[in-house]
Amino acid sequence: MTDVVALGEFLIDMVATQKNVSLFDAPSFVPKAGGAPANVIVGVRRLGKSAAFVGKVGRDDFGRGLRQTMEQEGVDTRALLDDDELPTTVAFVALSDKGDPAFSFFQGAHTTLSPADLPVELIRSARIFHFGSVCLVKEPARTATWEALRIAKEAGVIVSYDINWRPFLWPDRDPGRAIAPMAQADFIKMNEAELQLVTGEADVQKGLEKLDVPAPLVVVTLGEKGCLYRFDGKIRSRSAPHVAEVVDGTGAGDAFMAAMLADLRFPLDEDFLARLTRRACQAGAITVTRRGAIPSLPYARDLDPL
Repeated sequence: MTDVVALGEFLIDMVATQKNVSLFDAPSFVPKAGGAPANVIVGVRRLGKSAAFVGKVGRDDFGRGLRQTMEQEGVDTRALLDDDELPTTVAFVALSDKGDPAFSFFQGAHTTLSPADLPVELIRSARIFHFGSVCLVKEPARTATWEALRIAKEAGVIVSYDINWRPFLWPDRDPGRAIAPMAQADFIKMNEAELQLVTGEADVQKGLEKLDVPAPLVVVTLGEKGCLYRFDGKIRSRSAPHVAEVVDGTGAGDAFMAAMLADLRFPLDEDFLARLTRRACQAGAITVTRRGAIPSLPYARDLDPL
């Protein structure tokens, strides 16, 4: 059994070297490995759990570099395929003074993942199957993602979903297709803006109370304030460690998610979940002190023990 199998985009983040400038005015960019599901799966592996990734990169220098990065991290890449037609997906990233990212996204090889590409037995035998909404934007990746979800659910695998709403990727800006998988997820993560998008509530507490999903665990990340989570019908909060200087906030949510998935099991008890969310907030806080998503992800030795 593989602890966590993630499906989705694996891409190059071209990160601006100067803060608080537009993408147009940035003097230069540095390529960093990224893509939310890829970040999460590397984070899981760094925390000592077995991990596998399902996706596509281009048959180019970026794709080769990304594959090498994941292999060096010890992630199972048998289901990371090369596409012969499209280049590797690239995102340009500008950072504010506070490290908040702004993106310009150029979709490439990750969109060509098809149902025929899916490693059925790998998904069936996973403890957790994790994915996000970016692969739902275009076909054939949209159909492949839904098929992978079906395979996981039929096999009794825990399903983890990060909405990761990127409105500029969706031609109609309609969040409906990004919201739909929540009806089948066991664990859902979103941020404040995504919760408001789903529920119409600006107040996080009220939004979580209003959110109508069957998932036993829902977590809303709140940046420097930590997180709010709903479990067993009750809503609780978890504060984040203080960070003196935020360098890059790009991978904070993915580090949080990786720390949650590394040890998440059902049934849960409240005491363990309190420790798990505390550790996840610590992982996110560490990540924002370093540049780049994957390079900044913590190892098990960096976090307090559960």
